[in-house]
Amino acid sequence: MKRIVRDFVALFNVLWYRDFPLAVDWKERGRRAEWTTHIAVCVRSAADLLGYFTHFEAGTRTDAVIKDANGRIIANVEWEWKQPYEDGFNELEKLQQARKDTDFSVLVTYSRDEHHTSNMKRISDAWKNCDEPLLLFLVRYSWVVGREFDTLETYVVRKGRCKKLRAQPALPWNAESTRWAKFDRANDR
Repeated sequence: MKRIVRDFVALFNVLWYRDFPLAVDWKERGRRAEWTTHIAVCVRSAADLLGYFTHFEAGTRTDAVIKDANGRIIANVEWEWKQPYEDGFNELEKLQQARKDTDFSVLVTYSRDEHHTSNMKRISDAWKNCDEPLLLFLVRYSWVVGREFDTLETYVVRKGRCKKLRAQPALPWNAESTRWAKFDRANDR
């Protein structure tokens, strides 16, 4: 795996908690637009820290294109609120069409626990003939009153094989021993 791919994975996962659009004591659920904006900020911030530029809705109409200072495309990025197994999910096809001459592609999406196997199969089937890596950032959730986010999982997909690189709590206040973590303030004396 190229250094740029490893660096993007590390930065995106770290930046996921930064400027998070929700707070445990204020607003625990977000709207789709808030998540879209949050993902865009994470992508732009990771690219910026790597010394690259981010262009939104550019090129072949992917959500974002990351380019170097010479205009070479480093990665195409798509994100989608729908799950990959659902009808109308066309982000994988967009990334396949745009992947020529890129270092990697990125997909950020969601997976309800009951549909996780179907979502992963759809992704691995779509990427089975691709040599270029697909970085998959998958927010796992259960359904209670709405989406209850649990884990942000990171995979690299190549030639139809999904390799899990890491998992972390999707919500910063569930990340133990961090400044965002939930704790009992009464016992913190």
